Amino acid sequence: MVSPSHIKDRSLKREGGRAFTLLEVMLVTFISSFVFAGVLSAYIFLGRGLSRQANEEVLESRSRLALYYLTQDISMASAIQAANPGSETTGNQMTLTIPGIGSGVTYYCDWSHGLSKGILERQVGSGTYLVLLTNLSSFSLQFLDSTTHSVTVPSSIPSSPQIEIKQVCMTFTSTWGYKASGNLSNLTVVSPLLVLKNQAVLLDPTKP
Repeated sequence: MVSPSHIKDRSLKREGGRAFTLLEVMLVTFISSFVFAGVLSAYIFLGRGLSRQANEEVLESRSRLALYYLTQDISMASAIQAANPGSETTGNQMTLTIPGIGSGVTYYCDWSHGLSKGILERQVGSGTYLVLLTNLSSFSLQFLDSTTHSVTVPSSIPSSPQIEIKQVCMTFTSTWGYKASGNLSNLTVVSPLLVLKNQAVLLDPTKP
């Protein structure tokens, strides 16, 4: 017959066998920390990726809107008055003469908002400005004649239209998001050559 003292000793041995040593606890904690760190890193990486994708969609949407307005206005214009100073403090500007629209349509890149970020605005006649693009880090308008040669424009809008301008190309880089959070997105766009369809394009007489 087994004595009660033997039964008590066996039960204590079983209970002692279930306990974890300090080394095992530290090892499990160490491995768990690595696993949680990996999961957290993957979550942050995925979140930044989705945020950048959303920012890129915003940039593309705004760019398409700006190109839509510019394409429609230039295709209906009969003349262009342009100013394209090299300094980013005053920006690029052009006024399109469109039949049926009072004083025309003006595009103006405003750099006066600070932080070296420009804003592209569109104004019909003397109405309010419509903001087409924001957070511009660079912006330029290139003007060409009928033979695709670059046309140099003055530093301010001239008093009469520059009839030698037949084509326009717009180039810009815009940003969206925050660099500190890792979701900053950049988009650089170069528009196709936009031709003034309401103005006769003179052919180069030297070419057949």
